Amino acid sequence: MFARGYFPGRSGQVFVVNREGDIVTERDPLYKFMHGSPWDYDTRIPILFYGAPFVRQEAGRDAVQQDIAPTLGSIIGAPAAATYTGRVLPHVVAPGAARPKIAMVIVLDAMRADYFDKHADVMPTMSRMRREGAWFANARNNILPTVTGVAHATIGTGSDPRFHGITVNNLFNHVTGKFQPAYEQLDPQELMALTLGDTWNLVTDGKAVIIGQGGAMRATAGLVGRGACLVNGRKVIGASYASDSGWETNPNCYSLSPALKPFLGKAVWEAVGGKWMGHDIASPTKFRASALFQKFEAEALLAVMTREPIGADDITDLVMVNMKGPDYTAHAHGPDSPELKATLAELDTQMAAILVLLDLKAGRGQSVVVVTADHGMPAEPAPGRRHYTDEIIPLLNKKFDAEGKFVQYYADAANSQIYLDTARLRSRGFSLKDVATYLETLEYFAAAFTEDEVRAAIRPR
Repeated sequence: MFARGYFPGRSGQVFVVNREGDIVTERDPLYKFMHGSPWDYDTRIPILFYGAPFVRQEAGRDAVQQDIAPTLGSIIGAPAAATYTGRVLPHVVAPGAARPKIAMVIVLDAMRADYFDKHADVMPTMSRMRREGAWFANARNNILPTVTGVAHATIGTGSDPRFHGITVNNLFNHVTGKFQPAYEQLDPQELMALTLGDTWNLVTDGKAVIIGQGGAMRATAGLVGRGACLVNGRKVIGASYASDSGWETNPNCYSLSPALKPFLGKAVWEAVGGKWMGHDIASPTKFRASALFQKFEAEALLAVMTREPIGADDITDLVMVNMKGPDYTAHAHGPDSPELKATLAELDTQMAAILVLLDLKAGRGQSVVVVTADHGMPAEPAPGRRHYTDEIIPLLNKKFDAEGKFVQYYADAANSQIYLDTARLRSRGFSLKDVATYLETLEYFAAAFTEDEVRAAIRPR
């Protein structure tokens, strides 16, 4: 899993696996729960294709995120990309069907597959879609780390991070000596493979309407691609939620839909006195951990879909969406919380509205919708099994470097990777294997691998 996600110069030098049931996270209460592991609660995800007459009503079993772009591409008639590591899923594409007018991918962030059973009572729309579509009962994320930026690029490109290049949410830049997020300054140029949106943008010469929207740019860009920041690409409509509670974009690559202008998060939390289910939500970040944010981001999407001319002609238009609500709510309150259930109930209400709008824009039976997730979320750990990165770094320094200079970056616990100054480590008489071996003595790590071990595990496509 780490080998599929390895890209030279972007991945770390030591890769760690938490013991099942142990969480390594941050002290920020908005990130009390943290994903990123290879265990079922982080890797078992929904993959659902919905939309007769283009999709068969037939259940499948095995599927991975890389299969989504090739399969949807087959439905709309897009040429296969050379970098695909996924496949066209069998028994999904209905033979002899025409092309849909709208194809939509909805990535429900941190949406565990078991939510479809556990919370079925508040998810009637998605339960119906599951019954009427092609549902893959054993769908998985097969890449580590199981995080937003990596998974969205994998879904969007149909390829592994070893080809598309998005390996973590936040990486350490050895040249600048600083950490930086994926798509630094909203620049999608570090995406090294074509997304389905990129391919469709090029082969339709920009005539297809392509919309990308999400709760963070690391989700939006990975789905929609590079827009006009690709040779011969045209601007596509792309936006993500911004830290000032509005919406942002990279104007060199994307167009910001005017429909987003009135959607400001601050107006929402002020209207309810800054409280939701007893929680303070009076800031752009706290607001995200609420069902009110889920409603806000979905209604913003509906406004964009209503304004833009999707479904107006016979060229299939693409809508590539990240719904971040379940992720932010579960990070703060956990997957078993009433807060998450309220967010999922709101999500299902908005999903029903999306299906109605698709029929209005394209005509009944003229759309395909893919529902999936990027990763899952662990439950509340047993006492003593929640750990913090700021506790682990001092242990490494005490063991290997009293001056504390060889650990360059391990602040994003979800990345499952540690960035090290390997030259300094060697100068002190230690190797990466020494570090990995030491980490495996800590009770909360199941395994640790060196960069060399991960490279050696890479297999041809």
